[in-house]
Amino acid sequence: MSTKEPEIRRSDRASEPATDLLKEISKLRQPIAGSALANEINLMVREGDLYEKLDNQRVHCFACGHHCKINDGGRGICQVRYNVDGKLFVPRGYVAALQCDPIEKKPFFHVYPGTDALTFGMLGCDLHCGYCFAPDTMVITEQGPKQFSDVFNSSERFEQRREAEIAYPYAVRTISASGTWRRVEAVFKHPYRGKLAVIKPFYLPELRCTPDHRVFATDDVKRAPTLMYAKDLTLKHYLAIPRHYSFTSPQVIDVKKQLSEHQVTYRVPWDLSIQVREEIRAATARGETSHEIGERLEKSASYIRHVRSKMSRGRAEDVRTRGVLVESNTLRFPNEHRPGIPLTIPLDEAMAQLLGYYCAEGSVIQEKTRPNSYDLNFSFSPREITLAEHVRELLREHLGLEAQIIARSTTLAVVVSKVSAALLFKSLCGGRADEKRVPKQLFDAPRQVAQAFLDAYAQGDGHRYSTGKVSVTTVSSSLAYDIAWLALKLGHAPSLYDTPTSLVGRILGREVKCSPHQYTIVWYENSSVARRVIETDDYYLIPLREISFLDYDGDVYNMQVESEHNYLANFFAVSNCQNWDISQALRDATAGRPPTLVTPQQLVMLGKRNGAKVVASSYNEPLITSEWAVEVFGEAKANGFTCAYVSNGNATREVLEYIRPYVSAYKIDLKSMRDKNYRQLGAPLQNILDGVKLVHSMGFWLEIVTLTVPGFNDSEEELRDAAQFIASVSRDIPWHVTAFHQDYKMMDHANTSVSMLLRACELGREAGLNYVYAGNIPGNVGEWENTYCPNCRELLIERYGYTILDYRITGEGTCPNCATKIAGIWHADPREVRLGLADNWFLRRPRAVR
Repeated sequence: MSTKEPEIRRSDRASEPATDLLKEISKLRQPIAGSALANEINLMVREGDLYEKLDNQRVHCFACGHHCKINDGGRGICQVRYNVDGKLFVPRGYVAALQCDPIEKKPFFHVYPGTDALTFGMLGCDLHCGYCFAPDTMVITEQGPKQFSDVFNSSERFEQRREAEIAYPYAVRTISASGTWRRVEAVFKHPYRGKLAVIKPFYLPELRCTPDHRVFATDDVKRAPTLMYAKDLTLKHYLAIPRHYSFTSPQVIDVKKQLSEHQVTYRVPWDLSIQVREEIRAATARGETSHEIGERLEKSASYIRHVRSKMSRGRAEDVRTRGVLVESNTLRFPNEHRPGIPLTIPLDEAMAQLLGYYCAEGSVIQEKTRPNSYDLNFSFSPREITLAEHVRELLREHLGLEAQIIARSTTLAVVVSKVSAALLFKSLCGGRADEKRVPKQLFDAPRQVAQAFLDAYAQGDGHRYSTGKVSVTTVSSSLAYDIAWLALKLGHAPSLYDTPTSLVGRILGREVKCSPHQYTIVWYENSSVARRVIETDDYYLIPLREISFLDYDGDVYNMQVESEHNYLANFFAVSNCQNWDISQALRDATAGRPPTLVTPQQLVMLGKRNGAKVVASSYNEPLITSEWAVEVFGEAKANGFTCAYVSNGNATREVLEYIRPYVSAYKIDLKSMRDKNYRQLGAPLQNILDGVKLVHSMGFWLEIVTLTVPGFNDSEEELRDAAQFIASVSRDIPWHVTAFHQDYKMMDHANTSVSMLLRACELGREAGLNYVYAGNIPGNVGEWENTYCPNCRELLIERYGYTILDYRITGEGTCPNCATKIAGIWHADPREVRLGLADNWFLRRPRAVR
């Protein structure tokens, strides 16, 4: 094997594509041949240090917070540490990813700014599940179509296994391939890095699943669909959707249960001011009688006793918040005029029509000046007078509500000023247009009731063609899938299209915000219309228009269903989860190539060649390959490098003590301050919080990053909790709040706004943190890219993205203005800092080395 040093050149040209450093290493050591990664990494191991031997040839691994106890022949959760004859073997001697780029990208802002870090990555946490779907896949439940991740997260009980996290939902049923409701016994979530099959059918949304997941398909319309692997599908195949579904008994809306969590806030009129009431409270505490107090305030003693009684019962406030009031067979909210609405409402065809019209044209409007005032509103076109009259009549006859018809400039509105009615419709169907949904009671209602709802919705927000085609539109993803499911259940093969739209539109010359998606649902009430769908006695057969594969790194889901062991995913029949507890062979799917052998000496040589000052372990979780990292870091430290970890923080004291002689800087991703969110990410929150405390207490230089994801961890309360927790450990820990950008791995969250990042930074400052930074939106966050002296606020480091524009920290690591010690690892000679220019910041993009 050759030991000739590779030719390494640096290029800053923005137009030149990055060249992976692994190509240079491959000149030194060729990749091990073989297709199964599990076999490959078995050849690149040594006995580990971070474990203890147990009885029966078991071992206890200390490399990360999972604390795996591994039987002989088994692997840890990471899949790269395994037990043979009572000895734990661990990876060494290879890299799967390698890059030299600015240290600010890690991000470390307080470790040798303006220099580069040589960062290497190994393999691990690569459980390959052959039977799983992407998180946004819709599965059909009794409460309508739900995303897989939502079914998992809303479960009652969770269990962490070595291979997966298991959720046990309470009383959740799904539709099987026979059209029968079956109980969901468990939902599984696995970490997965590898290829996903992307199956694009005609008419319906794509399916994304692991290539070995089995779906019901056929390439001969005369032959019944059978289970086959997604990777084996061709454009000659059809996916199968069951045709026949059961309808059940009449439903009743329990209004009290539906509104039990709603509360309203209202004002309470008082003849006495707050000051006078406080005076009565103080006088009572002094022992004065009601007669004495009343005489001084010119009030009767009985009135004073009445006031004192209310105060003692905690009812002397000016504003109260209360829930529903039940009176006989009706329900209302405080300060709402009698009578209320019925406690129970039969979900018959008339009520189904009202709900359909609301989903199409309804809204709930709250008056800004009256906090307890809600109006139930239906908006029709000025020409739809008959429809408006029909809705008013339904409200009167079915709910006893008197509505007004109001002609506005562009609409004809049917309005009911009734808090309880407005909140009931909002609770059942959602408020804003993008929140609308079909009431869950309708999914289990008789056929004629479901048909009444669908007809009303189509009349309110759709169009019927002479061919029997029905087309409706909505901006709500939930409502779109719900309507498609109702149409399918009623015997019509639906089409569902998602059309991205402009975020800004114009109405009557005014600029208005628009929803980012418009969904169109189409079905045909006349089956004689020519379509590509093939109807058999039991199935709709849907042809395929495209099959592709993409790289994926994230969680995937599946579930176990009683009896038939199958269910519907995006309306298509698919296999139940099988053999979920069998570990699959690992593979490196992100790089598309096997790992490459290399020695610590060669890595250090490459770092020197590229002018790096830091060697870091990152890309996967470095804790699980700490023995190899220590081998590399020992050589790196002997050659003058500073060593760093970029980690998720799921650490143990044992592993931190093991790496402490070599590692100086440690970055931790604090992804959330909610345990439920961390369950989605596969680790208990407390492990991470404990890891942060351990890392700091053991003397590592620590920086923390929170990727701020809208709808996941961006609430002001959660960000404040994160800031306060970090400050409780040390106010000198830098906190990086960085912007999330959509990509193929995660398209169900919006991009992080600048205002959100700025507010997070302000919360960090309010918590007392000395160094708070906003990242991933260079040039848009003002002072929050820079480092300031916490004492005198002198500007010490000015940045633009990863570029250092100005550096003023002294060689002693102090502020040049007030001599305050600045926490971090700084240059002994400030002239070592590489500066850039703001208008040429693109020249400092991360550089691969050739």
